[in-house]
Amino acid sequence: MGLFAACALVVVGRLVYLPFDQNVQTKLDLTAPRQREVLQPARGNIYDRKGELLVTNTVLYDLAIEYGYVTYGDEDTDKDLDEQDELVVLRRIAQDLSALLGEPYPDVENLVTNRLYLDPDTQQEIKLLRKTLYPLLSAEKRDMLQAAISAADKPYLTALVLSPRHRRIYPHGEVAAHVLGLTNYDQIGFYGLEESYNRTLAGYTIAFDQPLLPWDLQYAKVDAGADLHLTLDLGVQLTAEEVLKDSLAKYGASSGSAVVMAPATGGILAMASLPTFNPNDLESLASDFNTNPVWRNPVVAEQFEPGSIFKIFTMAAALESGEYTRNSSYNDTGSFEYGGIVVRNWDGRAWGVQDMTGLMEHSLNVGAATLSTSMGAQRFYDQLLSFGMGSQTGVDLAGELTGHLKRPGDADWHESDLATNAFGQGVAVTQVQLITAVASVANGGVTMRPHLVARVQNDPVAPQIAGRPISAATAQELAQMLLESIDVEGSKAQVAGYEVAGKTGTAQIPIQLPNYHYDPNKTIATFVGWVPALQPQFLAFVRLNEPSTEQWGSQTAAPAFAALVERLVVQLQMPPDARRMALARP
Repeated sequence: MGLFAACALVVVGRLVYLPFDQNVQTKLDLTAPRQREVLQPARGNIYDRKGELLVTNTVLYDLAIEYGYVTYGDEDTDKDLDEQDELVVLRRIAQDLSALLGEPYPDVENLVTNRLYLDPDTQQEIKLLRKTLYPLLSAEKRDMLQAAISAADKPYLTALVLSPRHRRIYPHGEVAAHVLGLTNYDQIGFYGLEESYNRTLAGYTIAFDQPLLPWDLQYAKVDAGADLHLTLDLGVQLTAEEVLKDSLAKYGASSGSAVVMAPATGGILAMASLPTFNPNDLESLASDFNTNPVWRNPVVAEQFEPGSIFKIFTMAAALESGEYTRNSSYNDTGSFEYGGIVVRNWDGRAWGVQDMTGLMEHSLNVGAATLSTSMGAQRFYDQLLSFGMGSQTGVDLAGELTGHLKRPGDADWHESDLATNAFGQGVAVTQVQLITAVASVANGGVTMRPHLVARVQNDPVAPQIAGRPISAATAQELAQMLLESIDVEGSKAQVAGYEVAGKTGTAQIPIQLPNYHYDPNKTIATFVGWVPALQPQFLAFVRLNEPSTEQWGSQTAAPAFAALVERLVVQLQMPPDARRMALARP
């Protein structure tokens, strides 16, 4: 931390040395105005899991003028000391600043000489004692200005004050921007980890009254913020962002997200979303800081209907109930009437007698609705609740939504929802919620709380169990079914040499007004899966919004998933399944 730790010792007061003068001190007015100063330590750095620096600080400088230090004599030779004499000196200061900073003189002159401030509460004009002229100047400009202020031939410039200010730096620009978030000019965190860990990163700030006196230098030591060490892997993050960018272009999608997680711990290795932003570029984004949705992380702060991925949880509920096994069968007639609606398969076909693996292979809506309605609302919705539907996951990122799960007794629940919810229609989820629930199947029925921070300073953050929605036996059986279903329904998600378990999703996009209906032309395409299927090392979830080349997840999100996995198994040094099993033999 070197330089940045040193910045925790902040000097408050004049940065220009003025010699002590006993004669001046005897003229002190102890009732002189005092200004409120805030001492801010350097915010903690943020590192990835391998120690790569993701966020740090630099020091910039605010240039201010303290009007009480403006010294002047009879500048206009009218034998009277008044405000006109002060104005002459202020204009002299403005002229020098204009030359030093390369700013137009009229602008600088107006800035320096206008010391009135309109109080927004009282609407009264207040005469400022101190005014910031130019914030966030570089160290080079600081050195140039300091030399001018110290020059013996221009004593009037000693009314200028240079004060250090921390500024957040994101060395990789847009990379992982939604995860990291950003800070404003006052070093307050917004969005992402900067907001959720704001207090930890910020350290302790001290505020006190500072007399406006040239010789009154005060030193105060403040506690620097703690560093965060993440589960996120910069290399994996870069790969996820590159694959996502390529996939958006290839399939003509408007936006999308990709998440990579370790199911055994809940640690997030990558979380990528496009479009994104550059947290270094506050100036161009400040105008819509509170309204522009690009700042918000869509993985945690955006909810959508999941479509057929939700059949994973319907099947889990059926197997866990004990009423069904993977060999149970039903007759698929292509339509199913329940609660006043008719459910049809995505392709309109009748598939005849199907077992549970066939239901998942062909992603049959009729089969999913048959399961949920035969189980009954109580058992079905209790199982969805145990997977965390309708609740926050507790991920350590700001802005997480809960999704929406309607249940019997709710004003907006209808009997038909029991059928349609089974295949992911009429229920809203977040992407982090969905990947966390699916990860519990990959992890032997145990849900781990998703998280990004592995260590705060030197204190490790232990993975936390969030629930046990299904038994290990159910999880293993369902994983095997999802492995087998990839051979048919999700063939474009296959990766040579590796067994993949997973599920596609194609969700219609609801439109609320003028009357509730689904957009006939736009979909959300998704694929979630893990590798290796029966001994997972990581789980990945790709979401493409409004793909235009194909509307189906099996044709867009599934191959995007495969492209991601093909690179990650090399990057994470995962040998092919055959090689891995050979190495495992005694």
